Amino acid sequence: MSSISLSRKPKKAKKDVVDRDKALLITSSVPVEKAFHFFSDLRKPLGIFATSIFEFADELKKVDLKSLEFHMQRNDFSKWLREVVRDDWLASEFERLQGFKLSGEKLRARVAYITEKRCKELAGILKGLSH
Repeated sequence: MSSISLSRKPKKAKKDVVDRDKALLITSSVPVEKAFHFFSDLRKPLGIFATSIFEFADELKKVDLKSLEFHMQRNDFSKWLREVVRDDWLASEFERLQGFKLSGEKLRARVAYITEKRCKELAGILKGLSH
């Protein structure tokens, strides 16, 4: 008889291979109409938006916690990252985080960390290939 753990951690997203073209695509700015617009609730925009993954990483560090929790519950971050930014790996990481049910500063710390780490990885690829 095998035992099954009921408190499994969500599986980590499989790391994708990112070449120069993919890194350029992911790090490109998008038009304002495709930017990520932060809300605190339905029909309550904060007037804060991000047009690139780098701006997104910066805003995650300072946007109101209520906004982070609102967007995580709705899966808005992963949708934008997958459909607009076209970073399937980071989108999957955000989806995985939903399984941890984080809130408050713990949520901010985790989303900021994984996004900043991804930005550094992408910047490194672009820097390394610009020689």
